[in-house]
Amino acid sequence: MTSTPKESTTKVEPWDGAKPYLLENYKKFDELIKSGAPKQFEGSTVANQSNATLDALSGTESLARNGNTSALTNATNAVNGVMTQGTNTQANSTLSQLQQQMNFGTNPTDAIAKGIANGSTVGQNYSNGAAGTAAGLQNYSNGAISQFQGMANYLNPALAQSQGYGGYTNAAAGLQTNQANSLAQGNNPAMDFLKNTASGANIGNNPYLDRMVNQQQDNIAEKLKNVTNPGIDSQAAAMGRMGSGAYARQRNNAETVAANEMSKVATDMYGNQYNQDTANQLSAAGQYGNFANQDVANRLQANQALAGTDAQQQQLRQAGTSLYGNLADAQQSQRFNAANSLSSAYDSQQAARLGANANYAGILDSQQSARQNALNSNRDFQLAGANLASNNYQNSIANMLSGNSQRLNAANAANNQQNAVADQRLNAAGMAGQTYANQYLPYQQLAGVGEARDTRAQDVLNAEIAKWDYDQQLPMQNIANFTNLLNGGGYSNTTTPVYSNTTGQVLGGLSSLAGLLSLCDVRTKVFHEFLGYMPAINGERVGMYRFSYKDDPTGERHVGPIAQEIEAKIGGDTVVEIDDIKYVNIEAMIKEVA
Repeated sequence: MTSTPKESTTKVEPWDGAKPYLLENYKKFDELIKSGAPKQFEGSTVANQSNATLDALSGTESLARNGNTSALTNATNAVNGVMTQGTNTQANSTLSQLQQQMNFGTNPTDAIAKGIANGSTVGQNYSNGAAGTAAGLQNYSNGAISQFQGMANYLNPALAQSQGYGGYTNAAAGLQTNQANSLAQGNNPAMDFLKNTASGANIGNNPYLDRMVNQQQDNIAEKLKNVTNPGIDSQAAAMGRMGSGAYARQRNNAETVAANEMSKVATDMYGNQYNQDTANQLSAAGQYGNFANQDVANRLQANQALAGTDAQQQQLRQAGTSLYGNLADAQQSQRFNAANSLSSAYDSQQAARLGANANYAGILDSQQSARQNALNSNRDFQLAGANLASNNYQNSIANMLSGNSQRLNAANAANNQQNAVADQRLNAAGMAGQTYANQYLPYQQLAGVGEARDTRAQDVLNAEIAKWDYDQQLPMQNIANFTNLLNGGGYSNTTTPVYSNTTGQVLGGLSSLAGLLSLCDVRTKVFHEFLGYMPAINGERVGMYRFSYKDDPTGERHVGPIAQEIEAKIGGDTVVEIDDIKYVNIEAMIKEVA
């Protein structure tokens, strides 16, 4: 049966010499608190933006609202113009005419050839005048012999003129050959620049990147050294926690955060630079391929033009050679016919002489033979003329086809030129976006300068705020330090219940230790509320609770820790055990957590 406890109060107070100073410092501390100390920094905690930043923002906004967009407008107009432009009217008209101009007219030799095929009356009515005077033919001299002798050496007047046609040279062939050789040996000067970038040689070669990374990391280190760490030191000093575990953790955390920020700066900047370099490499590779394809296309086009000119030249040479051969054949035919006629004249003359006494029928046969020879001679001349007319007709067709080929090339060149101009306009339109974006470069550089100045201004302001806070905390910290010095150790008024049961007897037997030991065994308490943590010097935290004792019928509430938790986390002499009940050594615990 538990009896109603009695209370025994023991007071531990500071020594008399310290009391006046304690009262004075308590009064000063109370006056500081009542006056609003520590006061908040009175000025703005955010530094004003520098003129460079303000100018950069204003310039960028003005450029975005009222900037020169003529390049974009011109690009849009160029694209619309290319999309809506019609075809080359003159070139298409030429092509249409060439497609319809396929009627070469009637061959002028057709009528002659038909007449020869149907027969001719030239020479068929020949009448030999010697028929009536056959006797006088013994001394007959054929008057055509001298004429036929001259015709045996006949020279065609067109033969010499056509002789040089087989070596015809097109005046454009040399120029086109030089152009094709120049394109084959030439090289676009932009290819060397693009090739170096496209090969990846410029990846990671920004000479300013390391300096930029070092500058950013130096700024972080400078801020840690001159702002963050002094702020932590100031707060720790103001609270009298210099050298404590909490102070060490704050310093370590600050340095860890700074190191992470420095690493992140390097990773982000190097990563962004690498992405930009690889994007430039891909873009250069695409442009390099386009230029290479354009060079190949130019070479093919020049070679095709040269091949076309060579083919035309060869055709004209072949036509000239054919004409020369035909004229030579006609000349030879004329000589051969003349020789045949001469031979026939000799034969006729000889027959007339030998057949002077022949009958009239022989004379008629000779007359008929002369008629046939004349007819053959006339037909040979007609065939030669028909061949010459046919050749002239074929030459006219070849010349017309050659002219049409030149017109076709001109029409194709006009269309190609129009397409080339459209490609150039589209390329210029594609560069308009970059040209417009380049207007922002000066403001971007100015914004970087402004950001550096803003950071510096904020650092200076933060230093002023830290000094202000330090000055505000200094009087209160001095009072706290002086008070701790005057105390020299713990003192308190402790009311300890004395029970008639076993626990009470133990406490009664320890009356001489009142104020030094506190009953904190978890088995003796009824817990009502968790209040928070009390830090220890080794970095641990001890929980604080609102509780009452199980053996206390009044249910009075107390605040304190649990002995088992202090023993586990702090150890040492902070917990003692008497009759299997744990007590907290107040003095030892204060030394551990102070």
